[in-house]
Amino acid sequence: MASRTKQIGVWSMSASPVAVEIIGNSGFDWVCLDAEHSPVDISNLVTPLHAGSAGKTHPVVRPAWNDPVVLKCILDVGAQTVLVPFVQNAEEARQAVAACRYPPEGIRGVSGSSRASAYGQMNGF
Repeated sequence: MASRTKQIGVWSMSASPVAVEIIGNSGFDWVCLDAEHSPVDISNLVTPLHAGSAGKTHPVVRPAWNDPVVLKCILDVGAQTVLVPFVQNAEEARQAVAACRYPPEGIRGVSGSSRASAYGQMNGF
């Protein structure tokens, strides 16, 4: 995004790791795993995230709601990018950003042993 080059992505409403792996190896820049309007949720998000990361495609997760608890869980299972729905104004945008950042910039709780930190093996996480 910083280089302002056009990116091409695809929307996935499947929790199937095989489908996401195929997308991940198909040349797209990103795949959005839609947890708002599909059966994708926290309990079945790890495998599509892992499968999507196998290729060069960057997985993005769209949560069901702009909720700090949901955002924390999505980030803890390894999502690096979220597309937050229902952001209607600047205050809701600030709340979404705060839910994704650790203190003092945000309110995200720290878990040193989640998938996001390589189960505690990622220095500086």
